[in-house]
Amino acid sequence: MDRPAGPTPSADEHWAPEHLVVDREALAYAGRLLVERDDAGQVLTSSPLEGMAAVEQRYPAWALGPFGRVEPERALPSRAGVFALVQGGAVRYVGSSGDLERTFSARGIGQVSRRDAQQARNEERCRLNRLVVAEARAGRTVDLYVLLVEATGLQRLSRAPGRRAEGLAARLARATQGAWHLPR
Repeated sequence: MDRPAGPTPSADEHWAPEHLVVDREALAYAGRLLVERDDAGQVLTSSPLEGMAAVEQRYPAWALGPFGRVEPERALPSRAGVFALVQGGAVRYVGSSGDLERTFSARGIGQVSRRDAQQARNEERCRLNRLVVAEARAGRTVDLYVLLVEATGLQRLSRAPGRRAEGLAARLARATQGAWHLPR
């Protein structure tokens, strides 16, 4: 079989389209979600609730981990927007954020602490961290796409951009039927 002329792509090379169109909305590629690894390339994980008495009976599966440290490949703006997590070319999750930078920082899905795992309000964040870590452990990449939501006039004074992002994310989630969303 003839090979094309030029350099051979390396195993670390990853390609993703610069834009993703979902329900007539274009989301821009923001890079891969990177998971912390040791020197041998193994994904580092933790289970913050491990070792606590009666954990299995007291907490649901989403709280038990394993979790890892996750961060975006590229810096994200501290603005409201919609994000999509894409694995293998399929949109797995669509969500909204009042502050994209914070959502993907250690205070967001980037790192799960014992306190985070103990609070039901953090279920989505814990689940997303677990899913991204599971993909990394399986050798798969999760891509992040974002759509910034603009604030105009009075919206700058209120939380309207965040509410607008929530409505847009709900519409895009219905259009994609992402596999990582909670069942209804």
